Amino acid sequence: MSKDFFLPDLIIVGGGLAGLTAGVRAAQLGLRPLVLEQGDGEDYPCNSRQSGGILHIGFHDPYRPAQELVDIIARLTGGEAKPELARALAQTGARLISWLQGEGGKFMRFNPQEGYRWCMSPPRALRAGVDWKKRGPDVMLRQLARTLGEMGGKLQLKARVKGLLIEDGRCVGARGECDGQPKEWRATHCVLADGGFQANRLLVEQYITPRFDALFQRGASTGHGDGLQMAQAAGAALTDCSRFYGHLLCSDAKHNDQVWPYPEVDAIATAGIVVDGSGRRCVDEGRTGVSLANELASQPCVDRLFAVFDASIWNGPGTTARIPANPLLERAGGTILRADSVAELAQKMDVPAAALAQTLDSYNRALDAGTLQELDIPRSEQTQPYAVRHLPLMAIPICPGITYTMGGIDINEHAEVLDRSGQPIPGLFAAGATTGGLEGGKRSTYIGGLIKAGCFGLLAAERVATLEGKSFSSDGNDRGQVGHSDPNREEQVHGLARFPVLNMVVRHDKAIGLMAGATVAAIVVSLGWNLLSWFVLPIALVLAVVALVVVLGVAELVKLVTEFLMPE
Repeated sequence: MSKDFFLPDLIIVGGGLAGLTAGVRAAQLGLRPLVLEQGDGEDYPCNSRQSGGILHIGFHDPYRPAQELVDIIARLTGGEAKPELARALAQTGARLISWLQGEGGKFMRFNPQEGYRWCMSPPRALRAGVDWKKRGPDVMLRQLARTLGEMGGKLQLKARVKGLLIEDGRCVGARGECDGQPKEWRATHCVLADGGFQANRLLVEQYITPRFDALFQRGASTGHGDGLQMAQAAGAALTDCSRFYGHLLCSDAKHNDQVWPYPEVDAIATAGIVVDGSGRRCVDEGRTGVSLANELASQPCVDRLFAVFDASIWNGPGTTARIPANPLLERAGGTILRADSVAELAQKMDVPAAALAQTLDSYNRALDAGTLQELDIPRSEQTQPYAVRHLPLMAIPICPGITYTMGGIDINEHAEVLDRSGQPIPGLFAAGATTGGLEGGKRSTYIGGLIKAGCFGLLAAERVATLEGKSFSSDGNDRGQVGHSDPNREEQVHGLARFPVLNMVVRHDKAIGLMAGATVAAIVVSLGWNLLSWFVLPIALVLAVVALVVVLGVAELVKLVTEFLMPE
């Protein structure tokens, strides 16, 4: 078994956001990190690269006060998230964004909702289908990979780790294959950051659903659970592994690459009803799309599922998603069934007409009477229910899509892997989707995959640096002490500070507006006095007001654009 000439202090398994963040941060802190990535090429596949690029904490701004975010996580998860992990995420989220900006990351606000304030730029286009190349996350990962190499770290591609080296209870390295050849890597610390186990048939069928093929892989399909299995073999504890992050998709995704990973069908399914091949409701639609995907995945038979809705839902909730089903799904070739009667819709769906009619009638009556909880399958109202009666009636064949698993290796707030007695395993860390304890639980709660990955990547690197006796600032502003990817690079400048003229207009809009108005008035009076005498004064006043309004309007427009494209 060959050995590498590069002698690292830290081995990181996985080159997604968690792994590269840990690698670059470790290099900043004076360590020699080696990132082992099973993929090949500059754009090797991983969920981070192919994600939507939004950094949020439960769809809330990471710049909220930390205690507010802790409370939000507790509320969303029903108190099931480990308090120490929730606190670590809440205290690190904003710092991660600032750190990524310092590494060249650019952000914009995708839409006015709070959860979309921090979107890696450039964002995905507003269209269906696979669209990640040269988008924000792809750009960010490429930059981090370059920075890692510039700082003396190493990214080794085509390297798949299959086991950990454990000596006297301590992790001292890893073994596996590199470019098809057996390989062994040694270091005093190891971080597992290889994603979840969503692409591993045996693990999915063990923990999530006995029907692996019923789930559509809407991510990179690279998460095989290697890290989880290695950690477990080393004595690590696992959290509840029964939940995953995913969405409902048009089932045409199985043969049409234009309808996944977007648009999702969540907003339509949670507003209307979901029926199976019998024409009857099969799940509580009143929760989130992530919860609905999990519940449908656990059904004994999910071969034929439909979101049933009407024109009011199609033209309402159907248009609200970030990349909406209406009109993008149909444009991409997704199946949308329309009918002017229940019988006609049932025929197109190939379900029993009488059963579908009874299902719709019972549901609409219960909605009108406020008795949705009394249905055979009670419907909660976390999402707003709509009646399904306005023509045309519509249906979309759907399937649950899995992106990453939300349970996994048990860690503490320093990203240290815990054994079955709750004690850290020396030398072993984990970050990102291979870990659990923060998301998932009975509510299938999604907190934010990218921010979870980045934050615990940072924390893992900083914990290793602490154990190695490296001093650093907890706010991440310590590049001058330990070196940076480019020591001569100018300090990062964000927002309007890069545009001094616009910045001046925004900061002094009223004064500039008054000066512009006075200047316009003076010019009008000087030019028109000889012709109009005193009659020129009201004209000058009107034009001065117009000039003031124009300046203030331009300032407001600049502020609006800045808020969306360059959040501070």
